[in-house]
Amino acid sequence: MPSRIVALAAAALVLPFAAAAQVTPGFPPVNAAVAKPRIAAAAAVPQLTTTPKAAQVQVVDDDAHAPYQEGGYTDCTYAGACSFTFSTVPAGHRRVIEHFSCSVYVGAPGVLRYVSLLATTFALPRDFFPLTRSPADAAQWFVNSPSLLRFEAGEVPAAYAYADAGPIQELFCTASGRDITLP
Repeated sequence: MPSRIVALAAAALVLPFAAAAQVTPGFPPVNAAVAKPRIAAAAAVPQLTTTPKAAQVQVVDDDAHAPYQEGGYTDCTYAGACSFTFSTVPAGHRRVIEHFSCSVYVGAPGVLRYVSLLATTFALPRDFFPLTRSPADAAQWFVNSPSLLRFEAGEVPAAYAYADAGPIQELFCTASGRDITLP
């Protein structure tokens, strides 16, 4: 008798699964509505690409943004101001100075008060730059500073330094940036 109970229990378990497996032609199986979509193994794992991303670069050699760099030097033998001019900004252009540097030698007992970049047409300083004094020579001063000064067509940029009591014996400055062609 125990074998008969086991056989009935087995039949009871198999019958619902057998009915579910029987499909009427043209109809989906009973468990199709609850079937979960299968995800391919390749889609589950992110793909690694070896294609490099484009580097973010600055356009340096196109016709509309020509690189600009110019230096100048002068000796002044009197106390107070000392200056020199860079080249005139050409017609149809705008000059953007992105970096300005100077080396200034002020004889004793002078003290350098400021260095500026100005336009001779307006004679107003565009920017005053931070000064650094040489630890080896108290008469030597330096300016090395980023800038974003712009000068329009016809303007003449000028380096201008002012010292108290002593003459500025050497003023050497360099300006670099871009000459932009205006539409």
